[in-house]
Amino acid sequence: IGIDVGGTFTDFILTRDDAPPLLHKVLSTPADPSIAVVTGLAELAAMVDQGRGVESFVASIETIVHGTTVATNATLTGTGAKSALLTTEGIRDALEMRRGIREEQYNNAYTNVKPLVPRYLRAGVKGRLDRAGREIAPLDLAGIDAAIAEFRREGVEAVSICFMNSYANPAHEAAAAERVRAAMPDAFLTVSSTLLPSIRFYERVSTTALNSYVGPKLNRYVEQLVSRLASAGFRGTLLIMQSNGGVMAPEVARSSPALTLLSGPAGGPGAGLFYAKALGVDRAITTDMGGTSFEASVAVGAPLLVNDGEIARHKIALPMLDIHTIGAGGGSIGWLDDGGLLRMGPASAGA
Repeated sequence: IGIDVGGTFTDFILTRDDAPPLLHKVLSTPADPSIAVVTGLAELAAMVDQGRGVESFVASIETIVHGTTVATNATLTGTGAKSALLTTEGIRDALEMRRGIREEQYNNAYTNVKPLVPRYLRAGVKGRLDRAGREIAPLDLAGIDAAIAEFRREGVEAVSICFMNSYANPAHEAAAAERVRAAMPDAFLTVSSTLLPSIRFYERVSTTALNSYVGPKLNRYVEQLVSRLASAGFRGTLLIMQSNGGVMAPEVARSSPALTLLSGPAGGPGAGLFYAKALGVDRAITTDMGGTSFEASVAVGAPLLVNDGEIARHKIALPMLDIHTIGAGGGSIGWLDDGGLLRMGPASAGA
């Protein structure tokens, strides 16, 4: 069974050896998207064999491949976790300054994207490594403890750790992570040297912040999904779609939720190219209109992969399909701003 959870609808496709594929759709349940998954499975069971019952049907499922827009929609609508950042002293504003490039250079009214971590929750601590990973200045553990205390007072839900040159030596980040885990065991933690041990600081800190921002919501969702499927009798293999078009185990998705930022739309480019090739064409533009977002991608011979993508103008340096997404869908809500101008989205009416 393939399952695609969107902000408005949850879609199913059931494939069997002895029958053609069966498509089904239910309304999503944004408060707990796993409820819609179980509801859809129960309705599928009734459609396939009314006498077997839900438990027997679910127990017969060998594999579930699951794409979700939970992380995507949280980023587009700005409903992720209250996040904090621990970084090297003097560069806490790199997340907001980005690379200093204004996307619309001739538009003097074009504002910067709002950073995922507000400035007062970005803490710079003393300690420095050179480009080879050699320690220039020791890590200030007292400064880390003071920042953690402030994070706790502010009710922070997720913490990102990203130090200069940690890709060459993760020791400072590991020491900071140990203290965060001890003092904030319930907070979602992302360590850049674990998630993305690569050069280019802005791309690394942005990806790390994105991972933490969507982490609590996706982690909670996958936990609920696994629990509900187990209670329904599912004993097969659950695979989560990655942004690069591949799949991963639920445990990987929970620890690296940024890998799911384009999980829902990731099946589109491959499917579009599949149908294009049936017509003798190896180039396709695939579009995906949902209730919350709209995605577009180009496939030439194969779906295109990038390592410097963006989502909602936030840079993400993990391998992902070249999909462009905007917060405008079929259910986007119109509203008036303080100046009386009509705006659209990114909030959606949902289901």
